[in-house]
Amino acid sequence: MTHLDTPRKAAEHKMDALIRDFDWAAGPLGPREDWPVSLRALTEMLLAHPFAMMVLWGSELIQLYNDPCRVIMGDKHPGGLGQPNRESWPEAWPVFAPIYEGVMMRGETASLIDQPLTLHLNGQDERAFLNLTYSPVYDDHGAVGGVLVTVVETTRRVRAEQEAALHRAKVERRNATLETFAVLTRDLALDTDPLTLIRLVQNAVLPLLNAGFSQYYEPEDGLWRIRSQVGQIRTPAVQAALEAGLPFETTSTLLTPWHTGKAEYKDVYDPAADGLPRSDVPLFATAALPVMVSNQMRGVLVFALPETRKWSPVDRAVLTTMKRSLTLALERAEQIRSVEQQRAALLEANEELEAFSYSVSHDLRTPVRHIKGFSELLRKSVGPGLGLKDTHYLTVIDEAAGRMNMLIDAMLDLSRTARLPLRVGPVDLDALVSQLQQELEADAQGRAVRWEVSPLPLVSGDHDTLRQVLSNLLSNALKYTQPRELAVIEVWAEERAEEWAVFVRDNGVGFDPRYTSKLFGVFQRLHLEREFEGTGVGLANVRRIILRHGGTVSGQGVEGEGATFSFTLPR
Repeated sequence: MTHLDTPRKAAEHKMDALIRDFDWAAGPLGPREDWPVSLRALTEMLLAHPFAMMVLWGSELIQLYNDPCRVIMGDKHPGGLGQPNRESWPEAWPVFAPIYEGVMMRGETASLIDQPLTLHLNGQDERAFLNLTYSPVYDDHGAVGGVLVTVVETTRRVRAEQEAALHRAKVERRNATLETFAVLTRDLALDTDPLTLIRLVQNAVLPLLNAGFSQYYEPEDGLWRIRSQVGQIRTPAVQAALEAGLPFETTSTLLTPWHTGKAEYKDVYDPAADGLPRSDVPLFATAALPVMVSNQMRGVLVFALPETRKWSPVDRAVLTTMKRSLTLALERAEQIRSVEQQRAALLEANEELEAFSYSVSHDLRTPVRHIKGFSELLRKSVGPGLGLKDTHYLTVIDEAAGRMNMLIDAMLDLSRTARLPLRVGPVDLDALVSQLQQELEADAQGRAVRWEVSPLPLVSGDHDTLRQVLSNLLSNALKYTQPRELAVIEVWAEERAEEWAVFVRDNGVGFDPRYTSKLFGVFQRLHLEREFEGTGVGLANVRRIILRHGGTVSGQGVEGEGATFSFTLPR
């Protein structure tokens, strides 16, 4: 509430007596009884009117006003009564003089809406807002004799509107801040380069703070070096000094947050305090925030406002939130880089291992071929004189060499599976299974085998390697059901939200579930070789192929009750 809003009762009707008793004869208007009839009538109307009004009469614009206007006059009353308007309101004369001229010289009417005016009330300056209307009033000869000013105070409404506008601005700023941080959070998740992340933050925060520029510093060889800058400093000499590097130990603006790990806010920053050149550029405000990654200092991020200003709680909240988001993004980026480095090292090791396996497999063929060759030559050289024991020895050698060749082929096959590129396209699993059934008929000769194949989907993948997967699973199912009078092999698929799952189940010998973890390892066998032939590489190949397709493999079984193997493929 302003002093203008204070209730007024007994003191409301003083101007009638003041005007009556005033010594008008000593001033430009002369004795009251000699006033023009129009002025006396206007004065009577003025005193009776409930609204604040003032008459400015004659060329000197002598003031007469009523009780409501007396309150607006404030400390200018009572001296303002009978005083020229220019002397009473010197601070407002530049604004009002052109209006008075238009009214007095040309008979114009003018209005000022919500005009700000500083009133002197009870010894204090108070900002008020007024609607002012200026109208010509005429003397007894029909000429413009003065100006009638009507005053309506609008301070309460204007302040309410200003507060509403301020509230809207705060809401809009809060919404803009939330939108900015929503976009910033998304953008920070899309990049892993530290300086790119810091620049994203600088570009996002500067508009929220109405800041002039932002710089990110890191220490290097005893100097603070700018790593990222958004916005320009208005003084070329200061910019050049910053680009040349600042002494690490004496630049307190950067050193303090570096050592304390806390943000440093300065409402007034003097570049000379950090040894920078003095300039004519006005002083400004700065905020320096430490940038840490995994509790290790990395640098200092500075925001500078274009003028001195007290950092508000909202400003600090924006910067605190920004710092937290940046720290999380930098730590995530570091973790990703670490994982990528480990992955690259692992890929390199795998490639070396694959190359080694391929080389070893090739190199092993020569001695195996020599063993088989010389064994055959020995048979031919001895001829009929070869005894039963010697024949048995040579047979064991031949079988061992054959077994070694099988292992070498398996190693080459495993290496080839990892090295060959995938040619991804549509693959009809129904057609693949049908072809493989026909190929396996020879292995099923003389056996009772029932195939239960449900409709299978069209999937996306490499045709040849997926054929190898199904071939391994179906041939295993056929192999491990040999002891059964009736072998039952089921094949079906399940459609899931983001993948297809394909299953192969048999009623064969199964396996001990305690060894499930060994199923897909290289050269891992859960059954004796004399019971079921094989190299122990087939399921390892299945796993490697499916992983390259972005899927998973699994196996479940119970000893003596059969087994179920499955794999998934992304849809």
